[in-house]
Amino acid sequence: MQIPDFQPELKSTETASQQGKQTKLVVVLLLSAIFAVVVIRRAWLCDDAYITFRTVDNFLHGYRLTWNITERVQAYTHPLWMMLLSIVAFFTRDLYFTSLGLSIVIALGVVFFLGYRFSKSETSAALAVVVLILSRAFVDYSTAGLENGLSHLLILIFYYLFFQGIDTPKRIFWLSCIASLGLLNRMDLALVFAPALVMVLWRSRNWQTVKWLLLGQVPFILWEIFATLYYGFPFPNTAYAKLNTGIPNGEYIQQGFLYLLNSIQFDPVTLATILASSVLILFSRKRKYYPLLVGMTLYVVYVIKVGGDFMSGRFLTVPLMCAVMLLSQIDLDRLASTSLIFIFAFVLVLGLTGKNNTFQINELGVIDSGPIHVGENGILDERMLYYGGTGLLNVKRNQPPPYFYWGIDGERVRTQQLDVVDQYGVGLFGYYAGPQVYVLDRLALADPLLARLPAMRAVDWRIGHMMRKVPGGYVDSLKLKGNRIQDENLAEYYEKLLVITRGALFSPQRLVEIWKMNTGQYDYLIDYEAYRYPEMVKISQGEVPARPATENDACSAATAIKMTDSGIEMQLDSIQQAAWLEMGLDDDDRYRLEYFRGERMIASQPIATAYLPEPGGISTRLFQVPQKAAKTGYDRIRIFPLSGDGDYCLGYFRTR
Repeated sequence: MQIPDFQPELKSTETASQQGKQTKLVVVLLLSAIFAVVVIRRAWLCDDAYITFRTVDNFLHGYRLTWNITERVQAYTHPLWMMLLSIVAFFTRDLYFTSLGLSIVIALGVVFFLGYRFSKSETSAALAVVVLILSRAFVDYSTAGLENGLSHLLILIFYYLFFQGIDTPKRIFWLSCIASLGLLNRMDLALVFAPALVMVLWRSRNWQTVKWLLLGQVPFILWEIFATLYYGFPFPNTAYAKLNTGIPNGEYIQQGFLYLLNSIQFDPVTLATILASSVLILFSRKRKYYPLLVGMTLYVVYVIKVGGDFMSGRFLTVPLMCAVMLLSQIDLDRLASTSLIFIFAFVLVLGLTGKNNTFQINELGVIDSGPIHVGENGILDERMLYYGGTGLLNVKRNQPPPYFYWGIDGERVRTQQLDVVDQYGVGLFGYYAGPQVYVLDRLALADPLLARLPAMRAVDWRIGHMMRKVPGGYVDSLKLKGNRIQDENLAEYYEKLLVITRGALFSPQRLVEIWKMNTGQYDYLIDYEAYRYPEMVKISQGEVPARPATENDACSAATAIKMTDSGIEMQLDSIQQAAWLEMGLDDDDRYRLEYFRGERMIASQPIATAYLPEPGGISTRLFQVPQKAAKTGYDRIRIFPLSGDGDYCLGYFRTR
């Protein structure tokens, strides 16, 4: 029997495959060029980037990895990005163009690699890259001076390896190593890498896999050892500042959902892609991609849990990167051409009709010009604020970039040769103030003591901007006049902290203090409530009127007890079990009551607004005490404003 000759068919298949690759290459190169134009036009640096830049500048000038050169504090969250900047800036002796150049090159590498190597077809590659071009979050935070772009690259490389071949020891090692570098770039990326590594471990279920996974984690382990020995703590100082706030978890979660709503309003293509990719992968039932889907979902949940960020879209670029990677694995070539046209048209309409979409660049004027999208929720379009001074296309021949008022203020402080400066925004200001000026950061991102104090309670708190009360005598202490802190217990705590941040690196005493501080053995020295509620009004029940005032019943009345955001604490005459309370509170404000018996809080409840006709004033609120408090009994009540006009007061109080 004559065997059929299949060579022509094989050659035809190879030719078609080669033509497909060439078509894909052309499509990806064209879209990458468009992305390059878009990202360069919108390239900028944010204030937070200069917090890292100050550390890099100190390092390059021989002041070690410090922020204020008199103490060891890790004021940056991304060691890998910081090290990469340091290496390149060592040769360029510039941080502005170095940061932007590195970011743009990395972003272009991500887009090209995603489209040409990672995607299944030219159609899926085109859709994935188009989404990235239209995502305001992705484009804006591909630069900005932050670690986002490097995170995108590491996630892409990690899952490219994960989706290839079998679990050989070499592949397991490199997967773990890339994940380790990802943790060095930002620790919360563990949520994205963990599902895949757990699957690798589950598939093999042997000690050899555990060994290779641990070997791959050596870069992160070595950094943690270094950070603990050098800085005294395993986590960045910013983590302690942002987690040690005293804000209830419920308020954080609410803020997290508001962060997502902000994205829907100003950058709808980002969340739409995250949702669409999740649905498509679930319906496709391709379990191979479930670890990436789980990692993306965990990261979104994490963003909600921590309250998002004050920078609109910044924390959504990682889940978006995961989403377009999932999207690129869907075989869109099977769809009818009409369906594909509809999908691309929908994405284009969604991306191009958003406010300040990526193809718009209308903020080339003076600083702070244009619509700065910030509302009551404290979420800001940071690029709109800073682009006038730090945007790449705003660079001028006759002035060094960037040209922003906080940087100008920092240069002024440097020329005045001040020792210590108390400052709110510390990025550009701190960088241009120079290493000889100690910058006291009230937001505690770069301050080791304030980061361990709770944030002052604020009605209109802003995520990422948690103000601390500066202890009496602390500024004098920073001027190296000895430990002048007036709070005796806090002074003792600060003495221990000084050993860690300023003491001899390998002294036995310092190693002991590192252990004790990290295990919470000195936490009792911090008067939590004194710093959380620094202006709390403490009164007895007898000091509060028992009846409404007959005249002038506004907060300006002589009998009204005024309060700040720190609220009022009222000590009752005896243990009460009254089931109803009646209070006079400012009419257009909301409040929260907390019931205590001794030192234990029994229950809490919100008190709604009670609007009155103009001009308003103190209104009567009659409400039922929570059953648990009425049953147990309560001898102390705290009243906190939740929202309003800033004019808060208690007019009268009585039990019913």
